[in-house]
Amino acid sequence: MKLMAGGPMTWAAQRFAERIAIVCEGEGQSLTFHELNADVNRLAHALRAFGLQPGDRVAILQPNCHRFILALFGVQKAGLVPVCLNTRYAAREHAIILNDCSARALLVAGECVETIAPVRGALSTVEHYLCTDGDADGMLNMTAVMAAQPTCEPGIEVEADALARLWYTSGTTGRPKGAMITHAIQSEHLKLFLMNMEVAIGPDDAMLHVGPMTHASGNYILPHVVRGARNVILPRFDPARVLETVVRQRITMLHLVPTMLFRLLEVAEQGTFDVSSVKRINYGAAPMPVSVLRRAIQVFGPVFRQHYGLTEAVQPVTLLLPEEHVLEGDETAMRRLASAGRPALGVEVRVVDDQGRDVKPGEMGEIVVRGPHVMQGYWNLPEATAETLRDGWLHTKDMATIDEDGFIYIVDRKDDLIISGGFNIYPREVEEALYGHPAVREAVVFGVPDEEWGEAVMALVALNDGQAVTADALIAHCRQHLASYKKPRFVRFVPELPKSAVGKVLRRELKAQYRSSVP
Repeated sequence: MKLMAGGPMTWAAQRFAERIAIVCEGEGQSLTFHELNADVNRLAHALRAFGLQPGDRVAILQPNCHRFILALFGVQKAGLVPVCLNTRYAAREHAIILNDCSARALLVAGECVETIAPVRGALSTVEHYLCTDGDADGMLNMTAVMAAQPTCEPGIEVEADALARLWYTSGTTGRPKGAMITHAIQSEHLKLFLMNMEVAIGPDDAMLHVGPMTHASGNYILPHVVRGARNVILPRFDPARVLETVVRQRITMLHLVPTMLFRLLEVAEQGTFDVSSVKRINYGAAPMPVSVLRRAIQVFGPVFRQHYGLTEAVQPVTLLLPEEHVLEGDETAMRRLASAGRPALGVEVRVVDDQGRDVKPGEMGEIVVRGPHVMQGYWNLPEATAETLRDGWLHTKDMATIDEDGFIYIVDRKDDLIISGGFNIYPREVEEALYGHPAVREAVVFGVPDEEWGEAVMALVALNDGQAVTADALIAHCRQHLASYKKPRFVRFVPELPKSAVGKVLRRELKAQYRSSVP
């Protein structure tokens, strides 16, 4: 089956031509759907003029700005495969991905030219370098290249099972792996996304992108495009500016990771902002402390919606809907605030033991997923693909329990399990106990070697401004809320927890750093 490359963008431009498609707050620029589509077509023609063929990979190194969306759609309309690079990665990380996917072209922002410069000589397949917003030595000016191209539709057809994009994992567990997303999978994901929205997206809506569009926030671009809604872009997360933009642009939807929500709360609780336009605040990508979520609901109202997903099976996999964010009343319902919700419509989710059998309520197991939006496999990694995709199910390595009504409680990554004295300890439950102390702003827990017990629990903690607490007091606090063997043996205080380019705490790096620092 053949599809028209970039068909959704063409469809939206025909129906919403003069409506605003993109607002780039960082540059004070906006584009209508007609203007965006014209630029997308120019870029597609330019890339084909270089001799690039359908299926060739084109890397995109852009910060949050309108040029990221232009590049993403332009590459796809040319029948090529976009590979999005996070601007927070180091040069070496970029080189690993570029060489792994054999990228033939790189569309790089002017501010990222110096980042990529040290590894250009090591990029064995990149033939064409385009600077997207100016001139750079040894690179073509993308704006000038596009100016010579027509605005008509390229008319490139692709097979439904051809690659639509390569989406690389963040690499926190080793070398990043490229999840293969076909055009058919991309189409199915769009359907699932819209089908599982309990509030309709329409032309008067606006999505605010405050996290990297190369990752979770990028999932919201296409659904808003095909509904004629605006994608409003901030170059970086700044809590005061986020709230000001919500008010000015009448934002209806946001996606936040837990650290963003915490910082947003600190500002929102100090001022008066009219956030009545917001219909949904979606959150995910990392564990959300229940204490933070309770505060957020009290400040922003019943607009929160948790989704669970991963690179290999993009959200929604499970959903905790706004009406399921219960703060008072029934104890069972309130406890579900700590859950990731139940499977999304159109997605099958199970929690299984090591033999692939469904666990009983309350028992620990691994989340496995089956659905039309699951990746095709990992690029050039048949063994990793076979390990992850087994018997038709995606094995996530996320450990969880499930209750009698199907609510799933994600505990931790399978690889993060701490075994102390023969007992299994999952870091997240210890972290939740630490977050329950009023002095704690952030916490991360991992295992360190112990001669007697095999492993001991270590906690790194960042405190709220103006707060003080001792390590012994925190250990005593955990003892009140956990089995004694789960409490931290060691507590270290740090100003802030280091995080990855997508806002996840670097647990493994910290574990490696601190494993030799214990007595």
